[in-house]
Amino acid sequence: MNVEFNTILAGHTNEISEAFRNRSLLQENWLLISATIVIGMVWVSLYLWENYQVRRKAMKDTPQGLFYDLCKTNRLGRADINYLLKATTEHYGDQPAMIFIDPQILKNYISEASSDTRYYEKLAQRLFQK
Repeated sequence: MNVEFNTILAGHTNEISEAFRNRSLLQENWLLISATIVIGMVWVSLYLWENYQVRRKAMKDTPQGLFYDLCKTNRLGRADINYLLKATTEHYGDQPAMIFIDPQILKNYISEASSDTRYYEKLAQRLFQK
């Protein structure tokens, strides 16, 4: 088996040595590689921070904590949460989780809201699977 490996490797020694000689490609693009790594690290840290904030708010044993727990369960983003809070503050400010129980709350707000009606309709469809 060692002989087979050596014969296979012997045919490609020039390609292997060229690959090691072309390692300067990394040295030429170090700025691009570094910027990509930094952007990736910033994105991951912001993602983890947002998840931490939602989890922290959901841990509270309050009506708002229940609301954030339901938002986390439904995998809602920050924009979705803000839209739902806007829809519930007028009539159910003290019990924002009611929006997950009664789809009529969101329908009533959609009819009242002049802007973002299409977004609210998509959100209602996502929450209530209609």
